[in-house]
Amino acid sequence: RRLTLVRSGRKIGAWTVAVGAAKTPTPAGRTFLLGLLKPSDPKPSPLIMPVGAHSETLDTFGGGPGTVAFHGWADESVFGRAVTHGCVRVPDDALTRLSKVPLGTPVLITV
Repeated sequence: RRLTLVRSGRKIGAWTVAVGAAKTPTPAGRTFLLGLLKPSDPKPSPLIMPVGAHSETLDTFGGGPGTVAFHGWADESVFGRAVTHGCVRVPDDALTRLSKVPLGTPVLITV
């Protein structure tokens, strides 16, 4: 429930985030930043950053293959809680910082 951004071994940002609920957990392990998408409808998030991981419990989600992603969320009450379908919901300032991270950057998800 904590996102830490590290560059060259130095912590450059940390945020409390929302993660997958018990029935739809965010999968733990090593992955990478796969893309940066700007949906035509910016609600609930103006940016979506999929990683190379997929839900362990959902074959599909939102018309896609159940890919896990970082994305924003307007309701700040979710941060620090396990309430998502597997994605990681992040605060606006974290979303802005993550949008500058190069594609292919390693991501480590721990439980």
